[in-house]
Amino acid sequence: MKIAYVQNSPNFMRRLKSSEEKEYSETLKRGKQLVSKSDGGRNVLIIPSVALPQLPENNTGAGNLSGVETKEFIDFVKKYWGVNEFQLLPVGQYFSKEGHYPVYTGSSMDLGNHIINLKKFLSDEEYKIVTDANKNKNHVNYENVVDRFSASEQALKRLHKNMPENLKSRFESFKSNIPDILERKSLYKALEDIHHTHKYKNWGLTDANLFNDEIVSEETRAKRIAEIKAEKADLIDFYKFKQFLAEESLAEAKNEINSHGIKLNGDMLCGFTYDERWSYPKAFLNDYKINWGVPALDVNSPDAEKILREKTKFYANHFDGFRVDAAWTYAEPNLIPRAGGEIKKANYGDKFLKIIEDEVLKVKGSDFDLKNIMYEFSANSNDFNIHDDGDMLKPYVKDRVKIYTSDYLHENWGHTENFTGRGWGSDMFILGMTNHDSPEIKANEEQINILSRLFKMPREKLADSKEFFNTKIAEPLRAKNSMLFFMTALGLKGQYKDNIDKTLDFRTKINHNYQDEYFKSLKKSEAFNPMDALERNFKAMGLDKTEPELYRKIVKYRNILAGNGNVTVTKIGTVTVLSGLFILAAGALALKLYGSNHKN
Repeated sequence: MKIAYVQNSPNFMRRLKSSEEKEYSETLKRGKQLVSKSDGGRNVLIIPSVALPQLPENNTGAGNLSGVETKEFIDFVKKYWGVNEFQLLPVGQYFSKEGHYPVYTGSSMDLGNHIINLKKFLSDEEYKIVTDANKNKNHVNYENVVDRFSASEQALKRLHKNMPENLKSRFESFKSNIPDILERKSLYKALEDIHHTHKYKNWGLTDANLFNDEIVSEETRAKRIAEIKAEKADLIDFYKFKQFLAEESLAEAKNEINSHGIKLNGDMLCGFTYDERWSYPKAFLNDYKINWGVPALDVNSPDAEKILREKTKFYANHFDGFRVDAAWTYAEPNLIPRAGGEIKKANYGDKFLKIIEDEVLKVKGSDFDLKNIMYEFSANSNDFNIHDDGDMLKPYVKDRVKIYTSDYLHENWGHTENFTGRGWGSDMFILGMTNHDSPEIKANEEQINILSRLFKMPREKLADSKEFFNTKIAEPLRAKNSMLFFMTALGLKGQYKDNIDKTLDFRTKINHNYQDEYFKSLKKSEAFNPMDALERNFKAMGLDKTEPELYRKIVKYRNILAGNGNVTVTKIGTVTVLSGLFILAAGALALKLYGSNHKN
């Protein structure tokens, strides 16, 4: 007697078998094509590099793009979620603000310590000093990696003083071609040290205005720069050294990620740090700022174009594409008087946006697809309205790729049907459930109503928090281009910023055993199960009837990922076998009978 074992059992939890991976991938790809009615879509994962997992022995406190664990994570998200793009959060220098490290207040034209692959450059002994100093194993420990007196910073200083020859020669080559903005930033670091403050307005007339040719002559500037370089040569060189290490690390990481068939996107901050404003003093309006206290670019200043091109060049050189943070502030910013008074609404149209795109094409070549540049036009309507009249998009909004979430989903906003119904081209927007700014996910009456209609589900069922979560995360699959936020996808609790526990703001880190935790969350219906999302869409669209074989595979893999014991039907030759609880019971009985007949 031969017994056929059909894979499915109650309460089991496992990864895909290698023999299943091809069929799973094909099922996911074909299912997404049918649900979105399109092919070749973008599946974007939003993630801060510091949140990437690290093995306990490699835990410096901040994940690293070129870390060994990242390679496994790349394979994982590509295999299970079909990810083909990484959307990083900002990669510049992070600064402490009241114990927090808000990543959108960092620098926009250089790289932070957290980008450096310490494992590659430090000796085993030095690397262990950094990992041993990390006392916070479960969350991002910025203090151990980016702070001035961090263990990482001190280890890098020792490496700087004792560079091996091969490293030294590469560093010298890097310095011979250093961008002007990094040269200026290195001087700023020196002046911070000289004046004991990072606020340049307290540096005296010459140093505060070193690059303002209306105040400081070219001769005076050259003389002062020579003095600064002589006085702080080591500090200046150390800043450049860290940029060199970060550049090599990021380039290596990008090559690795690209080799897995995934694009790497940056996040171009809308703001400018003190050193960037000091470097281009005539680029900004002195009497105004825009939202969040960000300095306002002077649309009539040649220096505004220079600094914007410099910033754009940085992202075009380092990434396959990038997100333009708060893109509407380049088009119609609120000009807020620094001295108080009435706010003015500027209207620059797409003058600055065209400068960004022109610079990208200069760097990438004229055949570069500008759809790789993604614009954040999402804003409170009091700050920015994307429409001219009624539902008509402003031309410069319509013609650029927009990024939106369904955080504020309602009948007339935040879902694929509405966006495409407004005439949005399927290639011209990316939709996800959440992002780094998202509030806590909670069901409400209005969102239950719209999901009930879209998915043909009883409202009472959607009142359950898990049904609501899994239905809402399924809706963006209807868009050609969809995105996932890493916390939502993995089922990690809390919010990235504005966490209930404020000490955890911007500190969420993926555990090294994230795969086990993910599958546990899937079993509790608290993480992204792409096959569950496809099943909900198939049933709502009638695709379960028109594509029964594909639907059967979707249900099969939904059950595998969810680890439930639902009964499925499998054909083995001419014999139909029930799986799940029934097959276990039948199998146990058959084995018992087989054993009783073959005792001798």
